[in-house]
Amino acid sequence: MCATLGGIVGQEVLKACSGKFTPINGFFYFDADECLPDSPLPSAEVSPCGSRYDSNIAVFGREAQQNLLDLNYFLIGAGAIGCEMLKNWALMGVACGPKGKIHITDMDRIEKSNLSRQFLFRNSDINEFKSATAARAAQAMNKEMNITPYQEKVGPETEALFGDDFYDKLSGVCTALDNVEARLYVDQRCLFYHLPMLESGTLGTKGNTQVVIPHVTENYGATRDPPEKSIPVCTLKNFPNMIQHTLQWARDWFEGEFKQSAEDVNSYLSNPNYAATLSGQQNTKAETVMNIRKTLVDERPVSFEDCVVWARLQFEKLFNNQIRQLLFNFPEDQVTSTGAKFWSGSKRCPKPLIFNLEDKCDDANMRNHFDFIVSAANLRAQMFGIKGRNDERYFVEVLQNVIVPDFTPQDGVKIASTDAEAKDDTNAGTSGEMMESEVEAILEGLPKPGELAGFKLNPIEFDKDLDDHMLFVTACSNLRALNYSIPTEDTHRSRAIAGR
Repeated sequence: MCATLGGIVGQEVLKACSGKFTPINGFFYFDADECLPDSPLPSAEVSPCGSRYDSNIAVFGREAQQNLLDLNYFLIGAGAIGCEMLKNWALMGVACGPKGKIHITDMDRIEKSNLSRQFLFRNSDINEFKSATAARAAQAMNKEMNITPYQEKVGPETEALFGDDFYDKLSGVCTALDNVEARLYVDQRCLFYHLPMLESGTLGTKGNTQVVIPHVTENYGATRDPPEKSIPVCTLKNFPNMIQHTLQWARDWFEGEFKQSAEDVNSYLSNPNYAATLSGQQNTKAETVMNIRKTLVDERPVSFEDCVVWARLQFEKLFNNQIRQLLFNFPEDQVTSTGAKFWSGSKRCPKPLIFNLEDKCDDANMRNHFDFIVSAANLRAQMFGIKGRNDERYFVEVLQNVIVPDFTPQDGVKIASTDAEAKDDTNAGTSGEMMESEVEAILEGLPKPGELAGFKLNPIEFDKDLDDHMLFVTACSNLRALNYSIPTEDTHRSRAIAGR
């Protein structure tokens, strides 16, 4: 109850400091009557004994406290929920008796972005294993806690470690996981060994908890939420009508440009049999080698100025040229075979954007043009190991000298107007339009790995908690939203949507 009250009070303080959210209006009532004994306990059972657990004993009695001290629990996950659970357990005395034991496992290492919500970690812990660091932090709160950290995944491949002997000694399992597949596996293990399971999870500002007791409650896998509807491919590619669509598009572009392209180049440079590996990817082979050539040869930067120029040309390509090509294929007055207007209903007629560093959108009050250039250039530089910059004067000077090639929409460019066409295009890939000899010629023309010994790109994994990542995704999403007259969102709101 203290943790719940502290969380609510902390939330209200943040609301007051930020002025962004509505405080709780009136009284907020919370109880935990179900935890209390069914009948009053004798005075000897609740009298203090001079220990740090006297407050627990006064409410639940000495026997209940001894049960907590002797618990043997398996905590799977040491992230935000895992840290909260360990802190509560340390203060309550869970597994702090001679018979008690906590086993905690988490494969991940601590990243800087974790520090905002995983409060057992500090700056000095970055790159350390989460499980070991959390265990040390919990023992600092209560030196009597018996805890063993692991860095192993819980799954079929680790059943030699987490097997019969392991589960037979447990009192229960607590999951602090971030994916459904792992939860379902642990749920089946708990069913098999007749163990209670404490399940919880978060999604943005929402959370859920479930207590699973053998032969009393249903298990976690007994009911499943319906799967979330995915956004149709053609809606994402050409016909967005909601900010969720533009944010997903921006995230996909981030993934392809700053992560996938770097990974493809690294695979080519590190795999001597890369051509043989590609042979099993017939639908994407041509697209992959073209991206490698583009990243490694055609658009490879040697200075930060090159990264700024690249970002400016990407702006023109994404938010002007592609829109002009789309309107060339489907003019504003286009009608369908039935005589209905093509641009109607959920299809919003777009407009190309003219680059303007000073432009600021009305809804989110953000300088999306400028933010896109700065964030894209810095991410590009990070990928190639080039030092970035953020001073506005530098960007203004460089951008004045960028020559943007003229663009004329072309005949014969195929653009999917339905989801079925978009899926067909995705399945066909680029390979169907290129001869095998052309693909081989591109591969042959690439620099040989031996010529670039030691060269390696830095793939960038999107993290909604990193401000430079979210600045790019927000600016990119908002620019696309402006193309289609969709209300824009600020970085805070975009973070909440993109993190789902």
